[in-house]
Amino acid sequence: MKYLYLSRNKLFLLWALVGIGLILIIAAQPADKDMLAVFSSPADNKVIVIDPGHGGIDSGAVSPSGTREDELNLKVAMKLKQYLTNHNATVIMTRETNEGLAARKSEDMRKRVELIKNSNADIVISIHMNKFPQSKYFGAQTFYMAGSEKGKKLAVCIQTKLVENLIEGNNRKIKPADNLVILKASSAPSVIVECGFLSNAKEEALLKTDEYQEKIAWSIFSGIIEYFATEDTFQWDGMNTPSLLSIYTSLF
Repeated sequence: MKYLYLSRNKLFLLWALVGIGLILIIAAQPADKDMLAVFSSPADNKVIVIDPGHGGIDSGAVSPSGTREDELNLKVAMKLKQYLTNHNATVIMTRETNEGLAARKSEDMRKRVELIKNSNADIVISIHMNKFPQSKYFGAQTFYMAGSEKGKKLAVCIQTKLVENLIEGNNRKIKPADNLVILKASSAPSVIVECGFLSNAKEEALLKTDEYQEKIAWSIFSGIIEYFATEDTFQWDGMNTPSLLSIYTSLF
């Protein structure tokens, strides 16, 4: 899949970094192939739960024109899954169709929580759309579990990319929450990404397009990569050093 939104200058810098890394590896003549891990994606072998909110009888928010949140959540989530699997992450979806996990909301949520608890996830990403009585509000926003420093860090990484890449004028900040079931389902860093407001006609029109959904997925993916890159280090001759992929995340 094409990686959009990288300038030519950034791509050139990325390949320059990769080239330098190849030279270093050849010069070092490593004894085993493990040294090639320097080129692995920060998402390599990570377990990531993606939860497209709602589904089935639970539509979630519905816009004045009838746009259903659950359908948009799934579209963004599936695009995010593709980006992550392309980077060798193991992705666990709470749902991959427009059906929910159960006929009743309470049972649906119970099953989601159970799936997340049993996933041994490194991070959990729940995708949602927002709605408010007043139509003037817009912009994506990321929520994290109150008191979770790693959850806060993940939220910052994702929110930064959302603000950079999506609708202009969004000044929303990350926000802690302690009463959201999905955020409490796992000890792993967990966030809820509200991708935009269905109650804002301009933003709703964008949210319905494949191109904008791609931008949302790319922004979340880029934030995830940045999070893992700053969490992980690579062993080089006994010393911890950031991997080249950690360096290139600054390009996203």
